[in-house]
Formats: sequence, C-alpha cells, structure tokens
Amino acid sequence: PPSPPPPPSHAPPAAPPPSPPAPPPPSPPPSAPPTPCGCDADAPWDPPGGAGAAQGACRTADGGFGNYTEYRGYGNLTECKALCCDTPGCVAIEFTADSGKCEIHTDNVTRTEDVSGYDHNCYVPPPPCPPPPSPPPPS
Repeated sequence: PPSPPPPPSHAPPAAPPPSPPAPPPPSPPPSAPPTPCGCDADAPWDPPGGAGAAQGACRTADGGFGNYTEYRGYGNLTECKALCCDTPGCVAIEFTADSGKCEIHTDNVTRTEDVSGYDHNCYVPPPPCPPPPSPPPPS
C-alpha cells in the first residue's frame, strides 16, 4: 500500500530571505575648482576680455591709455601684481618683462592693443570675493 502522507507541519512558514542592503546614495558630482577671486598676486590673472583674449598694451574702451602710474625695476609679473594688490583703485596692470616696467592702471581697462616691437602684457585681477554668508540668527 502507498505510504501515508507526511503529517502536516505546525512550524510557521519559513521567512523570506533578507533583502540585500540598499545601495549607497550616489556621490555628488565633482565640483568645479573654485573661481579665483580677490587680489592675489600668486593667482592667475587674465587679460581684459578673459582667458584666451589677446595680450598687448592696456587700453580703455575708447582706445586711450587711461590713468596709470609707471614703475620700473620689477623683476617679474608676480611683483607687479603684488604692487597692484597693494594700490587702492588698481584695476589692471601692464607688465613689460624686458624692461621691468610695471604700470598700475586706475581707469577701467577693457581691451588690449598690440604694440609692434614691444612685449606688453595687460592683466586684470580676479573679481572681488563675495562676502561670507551671514551667520544664522540666534534661536
């Protein structure tokens, strides 16, 4: 005769296997390097018109020289940039390496002009840094 069916089990049904852990949240995208700001002689400065604009002598919107003070004996661009940072109202510099000339411009320089036979290089400092965020009000 056939064997009797097994007795019914009184054990609770088996629990489903545990779910795998949730994957970690995605990483935030890499942030762009901070945009330089503030007058820093060691930071890169661009010619008027931004990175990649042509180099040359500093010129105002109407093509003039604008107001500037000329200094001699500056050995490198960083020294000229530092002089600008230390000069109130400096908006641009023109540096000529072969003569050590550093011009500190106080009128808005918007472009450059190629001056044949001279290695003039005009730079504007990075824009001022934004103010730090205000602290939260006391609670």
